[in-house]
Amino acid sequence: MMKGKSFKFLSLLLVAILVVSSIAVAGIAVNAASAAGDVIYFDNSVTNWSAVYCYMWSDGSPANGDWPGQAMTNISGDIWAYNVNGNYDKIIFGDGTSGGKAQSDDLTYEGNGKVAKPVNNNTKFQVTWSDYSSDVTLPTSASQPTQATTPKPTTPVGGVGSVYLQNDAGWSNPTCYMWNSEQDKNASWPGVKMTDLGDGVFEYVVPKSFKNIIFNNGGSVKTLDKVFPGAGQIYNNKTDTWEPYSSSPVKITGLTTDTKSPSYTTCGIKITATAKSSEGALTYKFSVNGTVLSDGAASSVVWVPTSAGDYTITVDVKDTAGNENSRSMNFVIKDASTLESAFIRAFSNSLGTNVQIKKNSSITFTNDAIGGAVGTNLLFYKFVITDPDGANNIPYYTLDNKYTFTPSKLGVYTIKAYVQNSMNDTTYKTYQYNCVDVIDETPDTTLPPVTTPTYTTSPTKPTTAPTTATTAPTTSPQPTTQPTTVEQSKLGDVNGDGNINIMDATLIQKHIAQLTTIDTTYADTDKDGNITIKDATMIQKYICGLVTTF
Repeated sequence: MMKGKSFKFLSLLLVAILVVSSIAVAGIAVNAASAAGDVIYFDNSVTNWSAVYCYMWSDGSPANGDWPGQAMTNISGDIWAYNVNGNYDKIIFGDGTSGGKAQSDDLTYEGNGKVAKPVNNNTKFQVTWSDYSSDVTLPTSASQPTQATTPKPTTPVGGVGSVYLQNDAGWSNPTCYMWNSEQDKNASWPGVKMTDLGDGVFEYVVPKSFKNIIFNNGGSVKTLDKVFPGAGQIYNNKTDTWEPYSSSPVKITGLTTDTKSPSYTTCGIKITATAKSSEGALTYKFSVNGTVLSDGAASSVVWVPTSAGDYTITVDVKDTAGNENSRSMNFVIKDASTLESAFIRAFSNSLGTNVQIKKNSSITFTNDAIGGAVGTNLLFYKFVITDPDGANNIPYYTLDNKYTFTPSKLGVYTIKAYVQNSMNDTTYKTYQYNCVDVIDETPDTTLPPVTTPTYTTSPTKPTTAPTTATTAPTTSPQPTTQPTTVEQSKLGDVNGDGNINIMDATLIQKHIAQLTTIDTTYADTDKDGNITIKDATMIQKYICGLVTTF
């Protein structure tokens, strides 16, 4: 009997141990899946959804919210993030539609700091997981953007004034989130809805002193974490800039330049201001470091800096009622004489137009560039012109910064203007013109004048101008001609076409870079027994008349 009781007792004891072990193991599993306070990321580059939602749950436990879950926050480019608010081990990413028309399969939660990237853009898809690393972080309080925002008080209660948002990015629900810590914030994420003042300006009355601020579109799109600069400032969500806010009836909505900072001496920079007032016509005074450029009705001006340095561009706008406003921007100018790479400072045509050219009328394009203070101190030019049907010319680099042709078709012509220094460092800009029967465009008289580039070494330009044509040539043209024979037979004529031109120098450079193989018989122009960049430079000097023989 005692043996039976002992056996029964031992059996019950083993069962109890198994139960406790199961509970312990289950507890370990729960802890391993614990995600409270974690951040999970989603790479939207494959799906390109306008909004991303995250639905999380564990069997037998409440989910993180009603389907489709919680809205994620766009933090950088295609990356969206979600601050997890509980303990879950399963997850679904979706586009927020109630029917779940676009969503991932049921996924297993992979842990804190992981980013999920869809393997395709199907209605249902799997993802690949990887570690996400970035300097961009979410505020620890930015948890669930689902609750209604707190109405903004009309007057600050012991507050510090107002902060403003210039909504040039076109957000539908500008919202302001401010905080000092997780416990000290103006509201739960995404913050407080801002008040529309009109003209794209939104206001939030700051109730107390805060160190940090995030502007967001109701939680779906947001700025990075920013240091609050103080009341009375306005932030532009398109240009990512702060400036003092003015309540003047004169509203300056933009101060822009057609060239980004930094630019270079001798380069014309067109400065444009946009402003409006309900109380009269406007006048604009433009100045740079206090020196007035213009003062009158013109809303733009061209500034041609002559010295390198740091500058402040200012526009003062006044209406006929005497109301005023001002805006400034910083601009850096560098010394063009030391610029090695090519820089296109202006592009113009003989008709003086910006967007139109005339069918069957000859037109000359001028590519005004600076730079090239390296090697032979020369710049080489090429114009690729594509007609409305997609056909283009077959150009080569020359020393001529002008190109003449006659458009023969109605429609849009695309011109790519290339510039290359003597070390093959190349840049280009693309321009488009609509070819019409009758030009009805008003020329822009504010554009800076276009001048012919000057060379430090004052080389002699080729005496024969490149041949231009209205259609693509059927044979490879030689736009720059030079004597085809020299005392050293064909030395310098690397491609054996009977001419010594930039194509021969280019072949040598490609050969050095192992991009092509050439017959080196006539390539050793400096006669040192090796094929080097010096040989290509000798050809460039020969083309420009700096040397007459090899």
